[in-house]
Amino acid sequence: MVDDDTAHGGDGWDALADPQRVLPDEQLASLGELSTEELRRLRSVCEAAEEGVSYARRLLQGRLDILRAELADRDDTDHHLLDVLPRILTADPGGGGGQARALRLRVPPDAEIHTALIDEILDEGSLQAVDGHDHASLSEVAERLAEHESRLSSLRRAWFTRIDAVRDELAARYKDGRADVREFLR
Repeated sequence: MVDDDTAHGGDGWDALADPQRVLPDEQLASLGELSTEELRRLRSVCEAAEEGVSYARRLLQGRLDILRAELADRDDTDHHLLDVLPRILTADPGGGGGQARALRLRVPPDAEIHTALIDEILDEGSLQAVDGHDHASLSEVAERLAEHESRLSSLRRAWFTRIDAVRDELAARYKDGRADVREFLR
């Protein structure tokens, strides 16, 4: 496990793209003023950032599920982590609710940034050595992982808001002729 100072530091979060810097909320209402090329560029930037956040969230959720299963295993001697691990690893990564999105299984180009963010709380080596930690310390780590999952979910929603707004503006332009769909196919 990582020491408390590193786990609660903001350094890893600072490396993630900020939706407000890329496309501020105030600018969402005035997307019509941007060129089609600028909208396409913004869409690509937002989609890449969302993909990275989604990757980190899936990675974190997997570690959190394994940690929670270990905690349940300690509470209930009838369950064993190895028995439930296949179910954990095949569970719905989206959490089963909310808006439907296409699931991309690519590892983003900046995966190391996102992996480092999760490793600040619980790295793979520590996950493999959970037997050496007491219930209280594992519960604390699970709580920190859950807090980070919530933060990543909020960040992901912010990216989806921007992606949807840009896509809507582009679709409107294609529909009413302000943009040529043949340019899109090039």
